[in-house]
Amino acid sequence: MFRGISKASLDDRGRFAVPARFRDSLRSSSAGKLVITIDRQEKCLLLYPDSEWEAVEKRLEQLSNLRPAVRQLQRMLVGFATDVELDNNGRVLIPPILRDYAEIDRSVMVMGQPNKLELWSEDVLNAEMPQWRSQGNEAFESLKELGDVQLADIRL
Repeated sequence: MFRGISKASLDDRGRFAVPARFRDSLRSSSAGKLVITIDRQEKCLLLYPDSEWEAVEKRLEQLSNLRPAVRQLQRMLVGFATDVELDNNGRVLIPPILRDYAEIDRSVMVMGQPNKLELWSEDVLNAEMPQWRSQGNEAFESLKELGDVQLADIRL
């Protein structure tokens, strides 16, 4: 599990040093083998430990690609998926096509999620934050439950 947010900088080659708070977990869970892809719904990238990505890919394969929305999801997530590795200095290379998609140029915000990391351009994330805040609890009204956690117990 990954949690929290950290800021990192890209070097001239498009690499960023994975923040220490996440680095050890990535090394232990996947021996530093990772998969990076785009988020179809938002302008960020998703960085999975290889073992987590395999589970995601298996679920995507099980979906019927007769439905156009499923084909698009598979095309986006799998089609842009790129194998990357943590180097000896704990850095990861973000391929140029993925940096362009997420508008990441120098500053990257690394946000923990349960099974992956999200990589955001600092500018894009800062632009999204006011919208997330303004939605508040209303954004969750259409959801009745989140697993065993009642949304009524969660306040923003």
